[in-house]
Amino acid sequence: MARFIGIATQSTQGFYGVRTPYLEALVQVGLTPVLLPPQDPEGVERLLPHLDGLLLPGGVDVDPALYGEEPGPGLGEVHPERDALELRLARYAAKEGMPLLGICRGLQVLNVALGGSLHQDLQSPIQHYQKAPWGTLGHSVRQVGKSPLEGLFPETFRVNSYHHQGVKALGQGLRPVAVAPDGLVEAVVLEGHPLFLGVQWHPELLPSHRGLFRLLAGPGV
Repeated sequence: MARFIGIATQSTQGFYGVRTPYLEALVQVGLTPVLLPPQDPEGVERLLPHLDGLLLPGGVDVDPALYGEEPGPGLGEVHPERDALELRLARYAAKEGMPLLGICRGLQVLNVALGGSLHQDLQSPIQHYQKAPWGTLGHSVRQVGKSPLEGLFPETFRVNSYHHQGVKALGQGLRPVAVAPDGLVEAVVLEGHPLFLGVQWHPELLPSHRGLFRLLAGPGV
């Protein structure tokens, strides 16, 4: 039976869509992508019960007003309509037990959705926005707690990294399960939830990391 995974769309110059690697990663593990552009809340509520999981992809910065801060000098582009949609999706998944995978911005969104905050512009000795090409491994991360990552990666492994924001205060119920060498949270799970996982890197660009998408297919798949 087909499993339908809703993906919040990215946008550029008035077009809504999703970068191809996300779609390829889902299809590769037998999942069917369903694109979710910003829309009326009622439309989202009608659609969500027909989905089997959600994917929040990377993208622009999260509006700091959503976690009670003024825009800092290092803040980048924000999309309020996308923020509103993705916060609604994350909160629905948390409440209803729907499987959710958040990638890069997606991790940040699910953190803010549960009351957490973000570093608007990281200052770190670690290169969190690497200059190496897409898909090249950058800094290391270390697992620090039980999570679905344990079955996919060793305790310490390398990731790619293309972000300048990151988790500051954790949202309610979230637990860090991987950290960077500078202590920045690189992956979180929601306690008591079957699959509410956010990672700060981009597994869709790393063939050896695409097993993360298989988690959305359910146990034993």
